[in-house]
Amino acid sequence: MGNLLHAERYKLFHDKTYWVILAVTVLFNASIFLGNSVASMTGQAALTESIKKAVGSAMIACIYGGTFLGGDFAGRTLYHGLTAGKSRGTILMAKGIVFAFAADGLLFLFPLLFTLACTLKNGWGTTVSAGLALHLIAAAVALLILGFGVSAISVLAAACCRNIGGTLGIPIILNFVMIVLLNSSLAITFFRFFPISAMFLVVNGNVKPAYGMGLGILWTGVLFAVSSLIFRRAELR
Repeated sequence: MGNLLHAERYKLFHDKTYWVILAVTVLFNASIFLGNSVASMTGQAALTESIKKAVGSAMIACIYGGTFLGGDFAGRTLYHGLTAGKSRGTILMAKGIVFAFAADGLLFLFPLLFTLACTLKNGWGTTVSAGLALHLIAAAVALLILGFGVSAISVLAAACCRNIGGTLGIPIILNFVMIVLLNSSLAITFFRFFPISAMFLVVNGNVKPAYGMGLGILWTGVLFAVSSLIFRRAELR
């Protein structure tokens, strides 16, 4: 597993496509917040507002998932690990773990930069205490784990489709379905169920960070387990 993770990490760090998409994601989100009201935002308000727009970043993460995960199936580079004696589950796990951190970068780099800039300019918005600092650390961990849950959808799509188109398209379609559900009469229920919407609840204080961590672990664990099961039984061509 260690060698596989190192290989996938090396691939990610030297993937120019990822860094271009990361820059585009930051610029895309920055363009959304252009306006005079941004200049007076506190760090707390900046974090809340930027997490509200995380769906757009999630869509971009799905696009990158198509190339990072689906591309290995399409280009048959995934077979290198198999011929080296690695199990299918281990190979998929290594790719999924590295992609999860890559997706978190796409999801949270702009909120981090935006929140830091607004905090330095206008302050956090409330008195900063040791208790608040611990809460923010816990919330940050919850957001990262929820981000893993968001990325795991692309891992499942890759295991099912084993091509770029399906790995890219299925998560995007599911995200659109999620948006519809979050704007339906059952929105309150679904807000607590989907990782992307739970991010806002954690940041806004509607749920505790522990809830976000638990939900993220549940989504990530279930989707990774199902993905591994499907991939192990799949007929590779």
